Amino acid sequence: MKISVYITSYNKIQYIEQSIKSVLSQTLKPFEIVIIDDASQDGSQEVIKSYASQYPDLIFPVFNEKNIGIARCRNKALSLITGDLVTFLDGDDFFYPNKLELEYKQLIKCQNTQVVYSNFNYVDKTGELIDCFAEETDVPATGDIFINTFTRNYNVKSGSNYIYEMFYRNCAFEIGLYDKNIKIWEDWDFRIRMSKIFRYGYCSKINSVYRQLPDSLHTSHFEPHYHEQIKIYNKNKPLIKDLKKEEKNYIHNKVYSKIKSLLIKIIEDNRKERNIFQKIYYIFHFILIFRTRKAVSHIIRSVIIR
Repeated sequence: MKISVYITSYNKIQYIEQSIKSVLSQTLKPFEIVIIDDASQDGSQEVIKSYASQYPDLIFPVFNEKNIGIARCRNKALSLITGDLVTFLDGDDFFYPNKLELEYKQLIKCQNTQVVYSNFNYVDKTGELIDCFAEETDVPATGDIFINTFTRNYNVKSGSNYIYEMFYRNCAFEIGLYDKNIKIWEDWDFRIRMSKIFRYGYCSKINSVYRQLPDSLHTSHFEPHYHEQIKIYNKNKPLIKDLKKEEKNYIHNKVYSKIKSLLIKIIEDNRKERNIFQKIYYIFHFILIFRTRKAVSHIIRSVIIR
Protein backbone atom coordinates (compact mmCIF):
# COMPACT_ATOMS: atom_id res chain seq x y z
CA MET A 1 0.00 0.00 0.00
CA LYS A 2 1.44 3.38 -1.02
CA ILE A 3 1.98 6.06 1.64
CA SER A 4 2.18 9.72 0.63
CA VAL A 5 3.53 12.47 2.85
CA TYR A 6 2.91 16.16 2.33
CA ILE A 7 4.69 19.06 3.97
CA THR A 8 3.27 22.58 4.18
CA SER A 9 5.66 25.43 4.83
CA TYR A 10 5.79 29.21 5.02
CA ASN A 11 9.01 31.01 5.93
CA LYS A 12 10.54 28.07 7.81
CA ILE A 13 14.12 28.40 6.61
CA GLN A 14 15.44 27.48 10.05
CA TYR A 15 13.57 24.16 10.21
CA ILE A 16 12.47 23.00 6.74
CA GLU A 17 15.59 20.93 6.06
CA GLN A 18 15.10 18.93 9.25
CA SER A 19 11.48 18.31 8.30
CA ILE A 20 12.39 17.00 4.85
CA LYS A 21 15.24 14.86 6.18
CA SER A 22 12.95 13.30 8.79
CA VAL A 23 10.64 12.03 6.04
CA LEU A 24 13.52 10.81 3.89
CA SER A 25 14.97 8.84 6.82
CA GLN A 26 11.83 6.78 7.50
CA THR A 27 12.29 3.04 7.98
CA LEU A 28 9.21 2.55 5.81
CA LYS A 29 9.89 4.69 2.77
CA PRO A 30 7.12 6.97 1.48
CA PHE A 31 5.82 6.59 -2.05
CA GLU A 32 6.03 10.35 -2.60
CA ILE A 33 6.65 13.60 -0.75
CA VAL A 34 4.67 16.64 -1.86
CA ILE A 35 5.87 19.98 -0.47
CA ILE A 36 3.60 23.02 -0.66
CA ASP A 37 5.49 26.26 -0.05
CA ASP A 38 3.07 29.11 0.60
CA ALA A 39 5.07 31.93 -1.06
CA SER A 40 7.98 31.95 1.39
CA GLN A 41 10.40 34.86 1.18
CA ASP A 42 13.11 33.73 3.58
CA GLY A 43 15.16 31.44 1.33
CA SER A 44 13.41 28.21 2.29
CA GLN A 45 12.30 27.70 -1.32
CA GLU A 46 15.94 27.23 -2.31
CA VAL A 47 16.31 24.50 0.32
CA ILE A 48 13.21 22.74 -1.01
CA LYS A 49 14.43 23.02 -4.61
CA SER A 50 17.78 21.54 -3.61
CA TYR A 51 16.18 18.42 -2.13
CA ALA A 52 13.74 18.12 -5.03
CA SER A 53 16.68 18.09 -7.45
CA GLN A 54 18.38 15.35 -5.42
CA TYR A 55 15.20 13.22 -5.31
CA PRO A 56 13.34 14.07 -8.53
CA ASP A 57 11.25 10.86 -8.46
CA LEU A 58 10.27 11.24 -4.82
CA ILE A 59 9.96 14.93 -3.88
CA PHE A 60 7.45 17.08 -5.77
CA PRO A 61 7.48 20.75 -4.73
CA VAL A 62 4.78 23.34 -5.40
CA PHE A 63 5.59 27.04 -4.91
CA ASN A 64 2.54 29.25 -4.50
CA GLU A 65 2.83 32.63 -6.20
CA LYS A 66 0.95 34.24 -3.32
CA ASN A 67 0.13 33.20 0.23
CA ILE A 68 -3.16 31.25 0.26
CA GLY A 69 -3.30 29.99 3.85
CA ILE A 70 -2.90 26.61 5.49
CA ALA A 71 -6.32 25.12 4.63
CA ARG A 72 -5.93 25.77 0.91
CA CYS A 73 -2.35 24.43 1.03
CA ARG A 74 -3.53 21.21 2.65
CA ASN A 75 -6.28 20.82 0.04
CA LYS A 76 -3.82 21.41 -2.77
CA ALA A 77 -1.52 18.73 -1.38
CA LEU A 78 -4.35 16.21 -0.94
CA SER A 79 -5.42 16.84 -4.53
CA LEU A 80 -1.91 16.21 -5.85
CA ILE A 81 -0.85 13.12 -3.91
CA THR A 82 -1.66 9.70 -5.35
CA GLY A 83 -0.93 7.28 -2.49
CA ASP A 84 -3.52 5.14 -0.74
CA LEU A 85 -2.56 6.46 2.68
CA VAL A 86 -1.47 9.95 3.67
CA THR A 87 0.16 11.66 6.59
CA PHE A 88 1.50 15.18 6.79
CA LEU A 89 3.90 17.56 8.44
CA ASP A 90 4.37 21.29 8.89
CA GLY A 91 7.68 22.80 7.86
CA ASP A 92 8.88 23.51 11.41
CA ASP A 93 8.19 20.04 12.83
CA PHE A 94 9.65 16.59 12.17
CA PHE A 95 9.06 12.84 12.35
CA TYR A 96 11.03 10.20 14.22
CA PRO A 97 12.35 7.44 11.90
CA ASN A 98 9.70 4.79 12.69
CA LYS A 99 6.67 7.04 12.29
CA LEU A 100 5.35 5.70 8.99
CA GLU A 101 6.14 2.08 9.79
CA LEU A 102 4.52 2.03 13.22
CA GLU A 103 1.37 3.88 12.19
CA TYR A 104 0.96 1.74 9.08
CA LYS A 105 1.26 -1.45 11.15
CA GLN A 106 -1.26 -0.11 13.67
CA LEU A 107 -3.69 0.85 10.92
CA ILE A 108 -3.52 -2.63 9.39
CA LYS A 109 -3.72 -4.31 12.79
CA CYS A 110 -6.88 -2.47 13.89
CA GLN A 111 -9.86 -3.82 11.99
CA ASN A 112 -12.37 -1.34 10.61
CA THR A 113 -10.03 1.58 11.34
CA GLN A 114 -9.37 4.37 8.86
CA VAL A 115 -7.24 6.79 10.91
CA VAL A 116 -4.30 6.32 13.30
CA TYR A 117 -2.71 8.97 15.51
CA SER A 118 0.37 8.75 17.72
CA ASN A 119 1.98 10.12 20.81
CA PHE A 120 4.30 13.08 20.19
CA ASN A 121 6.62 15.53 21.91
CA TYR A 122 6.31 19.29 22.29
CA VAL A 123 9.58 21.23 22.00
CA ASP A 124 10.45 24.92 22.01
CA LYS A 125 12.17 26.78 19.16
CA THR A 126 15.58 25.43 20.25
CA GLY A 127 14.39 21.82 20.41
CA GLU A 128 14.18 21.70 24.20
CA LEU A 129 11.51 19.25 25.40
CA ILE A 130 8.40 20.87 26.90
CA ASP A 131 5.97 17.97 27.28
CA CYS A 132 4.45 14.99 25.51
CA PHE A 133 0.91 14.35 24.32
CA ALA A 134 0.22 11.29 26.49
CA GLU A 135 1.81 9.76 29.57
CA GLU A 136 2.41 6.02 29.82
CA THR A 137 -0.57 5.67 32.16
CA ASP A 138 -2.95 7.50 29.78
CA VAL A 139 -5.43 5.56 27.65
CA PRO A 140 -6.11 7.84 24.65
CA ALA A 141 -9.44 7.56 22.88
CA THR A 142 -9.86 5.04 20.06
CA GLY A 143 -12.69 3.73 17.89
CA ASP A 144 -15.50 6.26 17.74
CA ILE A 145 -13.81 9.44 19.00
CA PHE A 146 -16.29 11.99 17.66
CA ILE A 147 -17.22 13.38 21.09
CA ASN A 148 -13.55 13.43 22.13
CA THR A 149 -12.66 15.33 18.98
CA PHE A 150 -15.47 17.86 19.24
CA THR A 151 -14.53 18.61 22.86
CA ARG A 152 -10.77 18.25 22.29
CA ASN A 153 -10.57 15.80 25.18
CA TYR A 154 -8.66 12.63 24.32
CA ASN A 155 -8.24 11.19 27.83
CA VAL A 156 -4.66 12.46 28.14
CA LYS A 157 -3.17 14.51 30.95
CA SER A 158 -1.69 17.12 28.61
CA GLY A 159 -5.17 18.10 27.41
CA SER A 160 -3.78 18.85 23.95
CA ASN A 161 -4.81 17.83 20.44
CA TYR A 162 -3.21 15.05 18.42
CA ILE A 163 -1.19 15.85 15.30
CA TYR A 164 -0.07 14.36 11.97
CA GLU A 165 -2.40 11.38 11.88
CA MET A 166 -2.25 8.78 9.09
CA PHE A 167 -5.45 8.11 7.16
CA TYR A 168 -6.80 6.75 3.91
CA ARG A 169 -6.65 9.52 1.33
CA ASN A 170 -10.21 8.94 0.11
CA CYS A 171 -11.52 9.73 3.61
CA ALA A 172 -10.48 13.37 3.23
CA PHE A 173 -12.44 13.69 -0.01
CA GLU A 174 -15.46 11.97 1.49
CA ILE A 175 -15.80 14.75 4.08
CA GLY A 176 -15.06 17.57 1.62
CA LEU A 177 -11.41 18.29 2.51
CA TYR A 178 -10.41 21.27 4.67
CA ASP A 179 -12.69 24.28 4.94
CA LYS A 180 -10.86 27.03 3.05
CA ASN A 181 -12.83 29.70 4.93
CA ILE A 182 -11.28 28.75 8.27
CA LYS A 183 -7.98 30.53 8.85
CA ILE A 184 -6.89 28.85 12.09
CA TRP A 185 -8.16 25.74 13.87
CA GLU A 186 -8.81 24.28 10.41
CA ASP A 187 -7.45 20.99 11.74
CA TRP A 188 -10.09 20.87 14.50
CA ASP A 189 -12.90 21.37 12.00
CA PHE A 190 -11.41 18.74 9.66
CA ARG A 191 -11.06 16.22 12.48
CA ILE A 192 -14.58 16.80 13.79
CA ARG A 193 -15.95 15.83 10.38
CA MET A 194 -13.51 12.92 9.98
CA SER A 195 -14.29 11.47 13.40
CA LYS A 196 -18.04 11.64 12.76
CA ILE A 197 -17.67 9.00 10.04
CA PHE A 198 -14.43 7.07 10.58
CA ARG A 199 -12.87 4.99 13.35
CA TYR A 200 -9.51 5.70 14.96
CA GLY A 201 -6.56 3.74 16.27
CA TYR A 202 -3.73 4.92 18.50
CA CYS A 203 0.01 4.27 18.55
CA SER A 204 1.61 4.86 21.97
CA LYS A 205 5.10 5.33 20.55
CA ILE A 206 6.27 8.95 20.29
CA ASN A 207 6.50 9.39 16.53
CA SER A 208 6.52 13.16 15.87
CA VAL A 209 7.78 16.43 17.28
CA TYR A 210 5.68 19.59 17.38
CA ARG A 211 7.59 22.84 17.77
CA GLN A 212 5.85 25.59 19.75
CA LEU A 213 7.02 28.86 18.25
CA PRO A 214 6.17 32.26 19.78
CA ASP A 215 4.99 33.66 16.44
CA SER A 216 2.80 30.72 15.42
CA LEU A 217 -0.94 31.13 14.81
CA HIS A 218 -1.77 29.06 17.85
CA THR A 219 0.22 31.29 20.23
CA SER A 220 -0.88 34.66 18.84
CA HIS A 221 -3.67 37.05 19.88
CA PHE A 222 -6.81 35.56 21.41
CA GLU A 223 -9.43 37.30 19.24
CA PRO A 224 -8.93 35.19 16.07
CA HIS A 225 -9.06 31.99 18.13
CA TYR A 226 -12.31 33.09 19.77
CA HIS A 227 -14.05 33.88 16.48
CA GLU A 228 -12.78 30.80 14.63
CA GLN A 229 -13.73 28.40 17.43
CA ILE A 230 -17.25 29.83 17.58
CA LYS A 231 -17.48 29.55 13.77
CA ILE A 232 -16.42 25.88 13.91
CA TYR A 233 -18.78 25.10 16.79
CA ASN A 234 -21.78 26.62 15.00
CA LYS A 235 -20.86 25.00 11.70
CA ASN A 236 -20.63 21.50 13.17
CA LYS A 237 -23.54 21.64 15.64
CA PRO A 238 -25.81 19.78 13.16
CA LEU A 239 -23.51 16.76 13.52
CA ILE A 240 -24.57 16.24 17.14
CA LYS A 241 -28.32 16.06 16.42
CA ASP A 242 -28.36 12.26 16.51
CA LEU A 243 -26.58 12.04 19.89
CA LYS A 244 -28.19 11.41 23.26
CA LYS A 245 -29.26 14.45 25.24
CA GLU A 246 -26.51 13.99 27.83
CA GLU A 247 -23.90 13.71 25.05
CA LYS A 248 -25.13 16.91 23.43
CA ASN A 249 -25.00 18.71 26.76
CA TYR A 250 -21.50 17.40 27.41
CA ILE A 251 -20.22 18.72 24.07
CA HIS A 252 -21.96 22.07 24.56
CA ASN A 253 -20.55 22.51 28.08
CA LYS A 254 -17.00 21.54 27.11
CA VAL A 255 -16.89 23.85 24.09
CA TYR A 256 -18.61 26.59 26.10
CA SER A 257 -15.93 26.32 28.79
CA LYS A 258 -13.02 26.53 26.34
CA ILE A 259 -14.47 29.51 24.48
CA LYS A 260 -15.33 31.25 27.75
CA SER A 261 -11.69 30.98 28.83
CA LEU A 262 -10.67 32.69 25.59
CA LEU A 263 -13.22 35.42 26.17
CA ILE A 264 -11.88 36.12 29.65
CA LYS A 265 -8.35 36.47 28.24
CA ILE A 266 -9.66 38.91 25.61
CA ILE A 267 -11.46 40.95 28.26
CA GLU A 268 -8.36 41.02 30.43
CA ASP A 269 -6.29 42.30 27.50
CA ASN A 270 -8.87 44.97 26.71
CA ARG A 271 -9.01 45.99 30.35
CA LYS A 272 -5.28 46.68 30.27
CA GLU A 273 -5.81 48.78 27.16
CA ARG A 274 -8.88 50.45 28.74
CA ASN A 275 -10.94 49.49 25.67
CA ILE A 276 -14.43 49.45 27.19
CA PHE A 277 -16.22 49.16 23.84
CA GLN A 278 -14.35 46.02 22.85
CA LYS A 279 -15.11 44.57 26.26
CA ILE A 280 -18.84 45.23 25.90
CA TYR A 281 -18.86 43.83 22.34
CA TYR A 282 -17.32 40.50 23.35
CA ILE A 283 -19.53 40.11 26.41
CA PHE A 284 -22.73 40.51 24.41
CA HIS A 285 -21.39 38.42 21.53
CA PHE A 286 -20.68 35.52 23.87
CA ILE A 287 -24.11 35.76 25.51
CA LEU A 288 -25.84 35.78 22.11
CA ILE A 289 -23.94 32.66 21.01
CA PHE A 290 -24.55 30.70 24.22
CA ARG A 291 -28.07 31.84 24.99
CA THR A 292 -28.28 30.42 28.47
CA ARG A 293 -28.72 31.80 31.96
CA LYS A 294 -25.40 30.14 32.82
CA ALA A 295 -23.59 32.17 30.13
CA VAL A 296 -24.84 35.44 31.60
CA SER A 297 -24.04 34.52 35.21
CA HIS A 298 -20.58 33.17 34.34
CA ILE A 299 -19.61 36.33 32.49
CA ILE A 300 -20.86 38.52 35.31
CA ARG A 301 -18.90 36.51 37.90
CA SER A 302 -15.78 35.92 35.81
CA VAL A 303 -15.41 39.24 34.03
CA ILE A 304 -17.64 42.13 34.96
CA ILE A 305 -17.25 42.05 38.74
CA ARG A 306 -13.51 41.39 38.69
